Amino acid sequence: MKTYAVSELVKEVKVLLDRNQESAGLLTPGDTDTLSQGELIQSKIVDAARIILMDAPAFMLDGKDYNGLNTSWAESNGAYVGTIHLPSDMIRLLNVKASDWKRSAEIITEDDDAYKVQCSRFGVRGNPERPVAALIHRSGERLLELFTSKSNTATVSLTYVSMPSIIEGNIDLPETLKDSIVYMAGYLTCISLGDTDTASGFLGVARKLAHIVEPTTS
Repeated sequence: MKTYAVSELVKEVKVLLDRNQESAGLLTPGDTDTLSQGELIQSKIVDAARIILMDAPAFMLDGKDYNGLNTSWAESNGAYVGTIHLPSDMIRLLNVKASDWKRSAEIITEDDDAYKVQCSRFGVRGNPERPVAALIHRSGERLLELFTSKSNTATVSLTYVSMPSIIEGNIDLPETLKDSIVYMAGYLTCISLGDTDTASGFLGVARKLAHIVEPTTS
């Protein structure tokens, strides 16, 4: 991660907007009933970062390591299934591994078909050789279920992407994604200004810089 002054990111977005006279002219210093252009851009920085961090490939991200987790293991059909309360600031899980697993887990959600077989007694669920971690919701909480361990004392570590935030005028971002986030902030700003044509161009550049595959239509 690298720390960036939000004021400098705002300046970079302004440069993008100034290249397009339509967007730059939609807000003028005399607009007393709306945010100034700088304030509007700044209001989009965190959202832009979150969007890119959610969609960018894992190799471009800087994750936060979380070790020594409080894991609850329960016996299930001759093995142990773990449950973890996820960090409150997590927006994306990158990696999870228990101490007796041969490799990191395949990450699924409770909506995936693979989740339906995780409590099966017939050996098709996750195990230390081919572990599975499932993101689930229960009683309004986000949890991670771990399939499975041979022990109820296994320790767990995970790597995740945390929610970006502005602290004392600064924001921490992966250096590899800074330019993409600037373009995404430009996109969000143009959408707010009603300049959809320029917004579309900024979105394409943002996704390309972040190596995000464009959605396909059939």
